[in-house]
Amino acid sequence: MALEKILSSYYCQMDFLICQEFRKFRSEKRFQEAAELCSFVSKLCVENNDESCIEETKLCASSAKHLKSGDYSEAEKACEDARKICSQNYLLRGS
Repeated sequence: MALEKILSSYYCQMDFLICQEFRKFRSEKRFQEAAELCSFVSKLCVENNDESCIEETKLCASSAKHLKSGDYSEAEKACEDARKICSQNYLLRGS
């Protein structure tokens, strides 16, 4: 139980750092690389046993799918929805 709590914190920290890179790639129109990062974030988020993280996982995976298919407006919407429920969101504002 204690190990899960410690790992959960690291997953969130890693998600935050990767999400920052994702947003950078997306702003540089490096959509395929951004999609790969978003897919990875969705896999890390699912490791946290928190309901909001499970929903965030689905949204990040959806964003990655839309990026890969070229539907950038839907990708942005899914990403923004994920950020709204992310426990690390306060660290991403303005980025």
